[in-house]
Amino acid sequence: MNSVIQCLSHTQELTRFLRSHHGSRSLSTKDQQILHEFAKLIQEMWTANVHTVTPMELKRAFSTKHRMYSDYNQQDAQEFLRFFLDSLHSALNSGVKGETLNIDDNLSDNKKADLTWEWYTRHENSLVRDLFVGQLKSTLKCTTCGNTSVTFDPFWDLSVPLPSSSRCKLEACLDLFIREEVLDGDEMPTCAKCKTRRKCTKSFTIQRFPKYLVIHLKRFSETRWSKLSNIVEFPTSDSELNMGSYGANSNSNVHYSLYAISNHMGSTAGGHYVALCKHPVSRKWHEFNDNIVSDALSENHLVSSSAYILFYERT
Repeated sequence: MNSVIQCLSHTQELTRFLRSHHGSRSLSTKDQQILHEFAKLIQEMWTANVHTVTPMELKRAFSTKHRMYSDYNQQDAQEFLRFFLDSLHSALNSGVKGETLNIDDNLSDNKKADLTWEWYTRHENSLVRDLFVGQLKSTLKCTTCGNTSVTFDPFWDLSVPLPSSSRCKLEACLDLFIREEVLDGDEMPTCAKCKTRRKCTKSFTIQRFPKYLVIHLKRFSETRWSKLSNIVEFPTSDSELNMGSYGANSNSNVHYSLYAISNHMGSTAGGHYVALCKHPVSRKWHEFNDNIVSDALSENHLVSSSAYILFYERT
């Protein structure tokens, strides 16, 4: 929890908003209480001469909604991040539920994407969604008749698999994420044109890039009994990550700068999370290990086999 909070605290636009947010404690929903406690915590964290703060009230508010966090058992940081952002979004959401989405199949893919996004943002409308949510394009192609169908879905983060090599570049993980996959046997979908189940190929591209891109390196197997300790070399310099080649619309340059990392040390049997974050003013990197903050770290200390969640800001 501490590690993720530090990463979110260094998400400048979120912190800027929270530092001026004043809600009341007697709020109706559990999500609003979580938001209230988080805003209070952020305000305290960014107050001069405050050296440590204890997020006890935030943990209490959060575990009222999510009982699995009410004790001190080990949990997964990416899972916590998803639940936490969802609570912040729900507390701020001014969207209106109701209408169903009907899209003419004859429209261009980009037009379908825009209409789907407009529909989604009418339902889900908050600063948190503005900052973190992007849109994925999923393409399904029938291997028998060649019919192609596309769907567009929002994403809060990208969970990318790791290749089998002990050392790789982040691009290799992203390539695996968008790689075409064959759906056969039990996984065969129904082709809209053939009107029967057919072997298909499925692939992803990114239709809409978020302001803040969160990349989760899938170090834990589905059963969580083992942890991959591959070293993934990820871009650390300003605007060094170019996501353009993963976009649904080619020839675009989409640059991101790294500003925070949640590191997991240890194994599935037991471990510890720390955060590495770039100070928004000094632009220096520090390690946040619970109540201990390191002096400035050099950029070549950022890449390690512990890196678990990467936070990038679009430039």
